[in-house]
Amino acid sequence: MNNFRNDYKDFGSPEIYREIEKLFDEKISGYGKDSLSNEARELIKKEVGRDADIEFISGGTAANILATTFVLRPYEAVLSCESGHITHHETGSIESTGHKVVTVHSEDGKIKPSQVNEVIKKHSSEVDVKIKLVYISQTTELGTVYSLDEIREIYKVCRENNLYLYIDGARLAHAMAANGTKIKDYAEICDVFTIGGTKNGAIFGEAMILVNDDMKENFRYYLKQKGAMMAKSFLIGLSFKVLFTDNLYYKNAKKAYEASRLLKQGLQKKNREIVFAESNQIFIKSSPEEIEKLKVDNEFEIENEEKSIIRLVTDYKTSDDDIRGFLESLI
Repeated sequence: MNNFRNDYKDFGSPEIYREIEKLFDEKISGYGKDSLSNEARELIKKEVGRDADIEFISGGTAANILATTFVLRPYEAVLSCESGHITHHETGSIESTGHKVVTVHSEDGKIKPSQVNEVIKKHSSEVDVKIKLVYISQTTELGTVYSLDEIREIYKVCRENNLYLYIDGARLAHAMAANGTKIKDYAEICDVFTIGGTKNGAIFGEAMILVNDDMKENFRYYLKQKGAMMAKSFLIGLSFKVLFTDNLYYKNAKKAYEASRLLKQGLQKKNREIVFAESNQIFIKSSPEEIEKLKVDNEFEIENEEKSIIRLVTDYKTSDDDIRGFLESLI
């Protein structure tokens, strides 16, 4: 099968397992205070380029709950694009903490600064929830990529209105491969962000970068209370240590992006209607008949069944044969 279902279907980069083998008989302390996690923190801090607290979280949903709700009062809410991951891929996880997610529509998956201002005005009364944090993801759920200027303008609006900005970086590596940005760029234009590992070669886990001082104090209490402080979190720390040694993190993302460009070129040669293709997620228009035929030899997600739009995701292990096989199976 040519598997384009997602970018977390593998066991992780083999370099991580080789490192585990070296340390297999070591006795390591837990709860993220171990030497492996601290080494990873130092490597990431060099990339961040400024003072920040770094915590290792098991996965994206846990990271999103922690980052969005830690600084909220009971009457405060989160603003997200309606296609945002927290709105329909996380089983109401934010709402389960008692905080409303207010959404805005966007054709390309990006929130616009004007929309932030509009929603703030609509929620200016004390009988409504108060917007306190804006959630965006890089890349978006549609695979589109914010420019730094776009995020900078959103952050400007947030600061003018005393809001926090959180960047969900589950696919930050793929965004950086697409637009040539660096981790330190994001540390300057938000209050908290994540560096995704699950989708770029880690065994599992995300690195949360707490930039704003409001996010740092007592955060680990919240981490523990929400069940997100793992005894063996050194496994995540080890993954990030390896990924940020010899630029493996960036090499993996580059491979995934180059594979997506090859796939995009092949689709264009076949005159296929491409909906979005800015990053390692490519969305194309298909048909019910073709989808059934494609399922025989390929795995992928159906993004919109009514419009027959399918999503194809490349990763650092996607081969030329995978791409060739999918293109050959198209009607």
